[in-house]
Amino acid sequence: MKNFKYKNINHKLILSLTLVSFVFASCTKDMEGLNENKKLITDKMLEQDANEGGYTLPGMQLGIVDVLTTWRIEMQQNLNADNYGGYMSLPAPFYNNVNNGTYSMVDSWNNQIWLVPSSKVLDQWVMMKKKGFETKYPDLYAISLIFKTFAGHRLTDIFGPIPYSLYGTASDVKFDSEEEAYNLFFTELTSAVTALKAAEAANPTADLIRYTKFDKSRYGGNYATWIKVANTLRLRLALRISNVNPSKAKTEAEAAVKDSGGLLTSKEGSFEMTTGTIHPLVTITRDWQETRLNAAVETILGGYNDPRLPKYALPADPSLGSTYKGIRSGADLPAKSYLGFSQVNFVDNPFVKVMDVAESYFLRSEGALKGWDMGGTAKNFYEEGIRVSFSSNKVAGAEEYINNNTATPLPYVDPNNALNNMPPITSITVKWDESATAAQKLERIITQKWIAMYPDGQEAWSEFRRTGYPKLYPVTVNKSGGDVPNGEFIKRIPYPSAITVASKNGVSEAVAKHLNGQDKMFTPIWWDVN
Repeated sequence: MKNFKYKNINHKLILSLTLVSFVFASCTKDMEGLNENKKLITDKMLEQDANEGGYTLPGMQLGIVDVLTTWRIEMQQNLNADNYGGYMSLPAPFYNNVNNGTYSMVDSWNNQIWLVPSSKVLDQWVMMKKKGFETKYPDLYAISLIFKTFAGHRLTDIFGPIPYSLYGTASDVKFDSEEEAYNLFFTELTSAVTALKAAEAANPTADLIRYTKFDKSRYGGNYATWIKVANTLRLRLALRISNVNPSKAKTEAEAAVKDSGGLLTSKEGSFEMTTGTIHPLVTITRDWQETRLNAAVETILGGYNDPRLPKYALPADPSLGSTYKGIRSGADLPAKSYLGFSQVNFVDNPFVKVMDVAESYFLRSEGALKGWDMGGTAKNFYEEGIRVSFSSNKVAGAEEYINNNTATPLPYVDPNNALNNMPPITSITVKWDESATAAQKLERIITQKWIAMYPDGQEAWSEFRRTGYPKLYPVTVNKSGGDVPNGEFIKRIPYPSAITVASKNGVSEAVAKHLNGQDKMFTPIWWDVN
């Protein structure tokens, strides 16, 4: 990987300086001609239009995944979940092919999984809470809770138990179990929705005055839309725990769907954050040559003749014999170069996606399949999810695609190394079949959701562990030292040193109490019971 000489920079210092710069810039209108006197940045000025309560929110939002620092987002997600979720793969044998991709954990990579959201999201939430913003600026605090829940659930879905409820109260606190963390996620999202509704009722233009200037998404600070985001996230998390706590899952899911604020629809679109320049995956795939399309995307979308494939990937070198060519996760990579394989395609797209709008429909489809009251049928939500995804990606042919009952995923052929070849691992088609088994219906729902959510590897990996879908290729090369059995898949990432050094006692207790004493890759997360 890139030899970044600045990896040990004090990032908290950088964040602090960035926030000061942001506030200073926002005050220049009132300080024209007097900018040299920094004492004019008073607490009173920061209170104007709730600037005091909102100035940390852009950093929190952009810290769910570090969209502004490419090497950090590479280590936070691309070098782990993007591979494990079947979206991308390494094109070269970094560290002699003994790395995350082949199930040999690289601590310096995995540290960023924790350091990014803890410093950029959780630390900033602690500051807001300690300053009393929960009561002083309840609407802005509510937005912070939504960001905190996005960051928190990603962390617990990766590691398992995390310091959450007591975060910021001491340097080495008790870790919450996954169940405890999820219960708090539901509480926080409910609280956030209640606060935003109250703000809207008290002043319908409050969002325009207080949050629009801070929102780095496409939503323009609209509180009504952020209520929908919170409800959709609540539904996501309800489905996540549905195999381990079905009654709680049903209650939370139905509450999210029936809430008057609603869920994300095609009108609002996906939750995406702007980088202001280029998508970090452009740098990683094109400039650094450190990621390529995963074989699963090639064979699943290729088999379905899915028109979204050209939106997701660039053509491979013609000599490879296929328009689009991916690489298996954990592939056996010989000396022959894989750089001619398909790059992921994010040219001219400065937005990083955190939640795809189509997910809202596929979540309801699965809920309806379980017999929950989702306000419609599994079939209708499934088909509408596909339509919304086609529309979001600006491709035609949704109806023909939805009614295709013959196309199936392709076999995988590696033109560089036959050891990576594999026959098709599923024969599932796109067209809904009401007579199919519950498992076949679920496979259809999750496979299409997986296609729509691209490139959010974290959510794809979580759903793969929960459901087993879509069916993915196991790694060819397994360097786990026996932790992950051959033919099986990684279930979690062990705690990196960024956590174990700072929270030695918390980690020890969490591993013993909640992970059966096994801080291992094959130790399942609480909700992973299948």
